[in-house]
Amino acid sequence: MNQSSEVGLILAASGSGTRFGTDVPKQFLPFDGRPLYLHALSRFSGFVGRAVVAVPATWVERVEKEVQGSIPVSIGLKALPIEIEYVLVHDAARPFVSRDLIAAVSEGMRRFDACIPVLPIRDTVKEIADTAIVRTIPRERLGLAQTPQGFRASLLRRAVEQAQGDRVYGTDEAFLVERLGITVRVVQGDPENVKITWSQDLPGLTP
Repeated sequence: MNQSSEVGLILAASGSGTRFGTDVPKQFLPFDGRPLYLHALSRFSGFVGRAVVAVPATWVERVEKEVQGSIPVSIGLKALPIEIEYVLVHDAARPFVSRDLIAAVSEGMRRFDACIPVLPIRDTVKEIADTAIVRTIPRERLGLAQTPQGFRASLLRRAVEQAQGDRVYGTDEAFLVERLGITVRVVQGDPENVKITWSQDLPGLTP
């Protein structure tokens, strides 16, 4: 069996993108002839057997037309078939993720059940309150989380259900898994795997 057939992808494209400064969320803006989220989606070709694009309800119809029925458009994890054994979760606002990084995370999730890419912090980190420095935080054990993040599907489902029951919202899936007491392993992140947040992050991405 093709290994990719047991892997599903959730492409998270539900953010409002308000910091980008446009009425249209940045993941749906055109770049080089197609919406930004499709650039991210294309990077996973050959790595996954099924993919789901998670979008706001108001964008479902448009995205369904753009993907031409080739993949489901839904709110997320529940849209993946139960036979999917592993899940990669990727932010649609990271359109330039390398295939090498996808491969590294994919290997890590199969080996450890939970794996994410992390970049080391190079700058000095300060804790600040009321415009004053509270302390300097040692950076040696700190890192910046990226996507894709990879998990055994049953583990991620359990983590999401637990968080929903506890009414807990996390900024990434790894946090939800950590709450279960599960160790999340890391691989070296990629500085080129940037998240498009501000308009200056990607000149040419405009309505």
